[in-house]
Amino acid sequence: MARYITVTAAVTITEPRLRAYLRSPLAPASAWPESDWTGLCTPWTERALRDQYLAELPAAVAECDSWLDGDHADHLLELAEHDDLTLRHDEATSALTLDLDTRVDFELPGMIWAFTVLRGLAGAMAEGDGGLVELTPDWTAGTVRMLLAPRRSAFLDPARDAAELARARDAAFDVRCAVPEPGEEEPTAGLLERLLAA
Repeated sequence: MARYITVTAAVTITEPRLRAYLRSPLAPASAWPESDWTGLCTPWTERALRDQYLAELPAAVAECDSWLDGDHADHLLELAEHDDLTLRHDEATSALTLDLDTRVDFELPGMIWAFTVLRGLAGAMAEGDGGLVELTPDWTAGTVRMLLAPRRSAFLDPARDAAELARARDAAFDVRCAVPEPGEEEPTAGLLERLLAA
């Protein structure tokens, strides 16, 4: 049976830094310590699923690494060509939103892949930039959240990081209000191609 994930991101990043992100090589998932990835394995309500993901984590990171080559733009353009991705950016406010609905053939490696692609944004961010990434799978209840900041990405625990998560959600709401409505902006592939051509 096919599995699907929904990923949303709302971040602030200027157009020059967004271009730098798109052109930068995609770092392997193993560039982050395994301990960083445990935050993706632990938020699920089903204990059996948490234990399963923790046991599968080293192999899942290695599997994800085997899929990663090229730069960030390569992966985003492929998603845009299949109509899985909507990307909008407002140059005046530096607001960037991403909405992705895509099939994953392997649960944990697929989620690791999605976060790996978006973690690269942190490397292009500068002071004052930041954002929130949220991933929801269709095979279990729950959502995983990652905070992005300059040179930092971290999974948020809803209980331990409640105040930080509330601030990130407020900022994400403001970002979504700043970008053009769908249909009022160029298609995602066109936006990416324009940014890469600049």
